[in-house]
Amino acid sequence: MKRLLILSLSLVLLLLFRCNKGAGTFTLEGVITDASFNQPLAGAEVSLYGIAAGNNQYAMIASAVTGADGKYSFTFDRTRTEKYTLYVKKNLYFEQEEEVYYSQLKLKETNIRNVSTTAKSWVEIKIFNNNAANNDHLQFLRQQGKTGCSECCFSGTNHLYGFQDTSIFCINDGNSLYSIEYAVFGTSNTGILGVTTTPFDTTVLNLTY
Repeated sequence: MKRLLILSLSLVLLLLFRCNKGAGTFTLEGVITDASFNQPLAGAEVSLYGIAAGNNQYAMIASAVTGADGKYSFTFDRTRTEKYTLYVKKNLYFEQEEEVYYSQLKLKETNIRNVSTTAKSWVEIKIFNNNAANNDHLQFLRQQGKTGCSECCFSGTNHLYGFQDTSIFCINDGNSLYSIEYAVFGTSNTGILGVTTTPFDTTVLNLTY
């Protein structure tokens, strides 16, 4: 009888442990993808920050470096936190951040957040004026290419006047098209030029007028 009582008590404790396991923690994991090469990104630093409710200051909760499979995984205590932010960075890649609100996280199951980034590349727009005159007027603007980053080139229309042989460097997503639309005022010389930029390198785009 005593042995049966001990066994029953052990089963009850085991069930309680299983029911409460993970009740006070979140698990957040995912895969970091290199979209330039369509593969997992190894060696990326993934950091998780939290901002406490009623406080505007972020505090680091955990960090990890991805392996060959691009995976990360964090398990952390449930606290009075308004939101979390995942930061992903690696040399020669665009930094990414992903906001995760407290209300979006679920207990007792894995929360998945996959993040994609791209390798940095550059385009050198080499402009040649073969028949220079003081009244020459060239305008061009980006038609396709990287936008919305602190390193990105001006998104509006560029104007060049008179004799202008110059080079302009713009950043882009690796293995992606960068194109410009141009027009030379007073002539029929208009068109669209583009190149696919090589990751981690500079690709030349020639514009001659």
